[in-house]
Amino acid sequence: MSNKPDPDFMYNWIREKSGKTTKMENKQMTMWTCQYCGKDTSNVDYDYLNGYDHLSCALEAEMKLKADEYDHCVLCGVETAYKRSTHIDMRHGYIEGAGQLCPNCYSRGTEHGAIAVDYNIILGTPNDQELGAKVRKLYWESKK
Repeated sequence: MSNKPDPDFMYNWIREKSGKTTKMENKQMTMWTCQYCGKDTSNVDYDYLNGYDHLSCALEAEMKLKADEYDHCVLCGVETAYKRSTHIDMRHGYIEGAGQLCPNCYSRGTEHGAIAVDYNIILGTPNDQELGAKVRKLYWESKK
């Protein structure tokens, strides 16, 4: 360590007393400010930063942005009627492990016909074998 006087001592002392900052200091303070929350990030560990922004702020902004986007069909790429934030149980044409399909791809790629069976038939049939026969009969009658 040397005993040399700091050449900027007087400059720094005057600046500190006056409360004024230089253009360079203003630029650095602006640079180390999170653009999402406006807080200072100069003392935050770099593992928790995304550029000069808080990582948590950047992730929250990205999630909000993606929540408003509409999902696309995984086969043809067409935009679907469902937002990414819509739960999969509330969607038609969503296949777990694959993703969202548009109505055309879903109807083309899957056989998912359904028939209505009166609950009295279900409750009034004593065993599964008889019930299966009745359901098959209803199915073939609906195909005529």
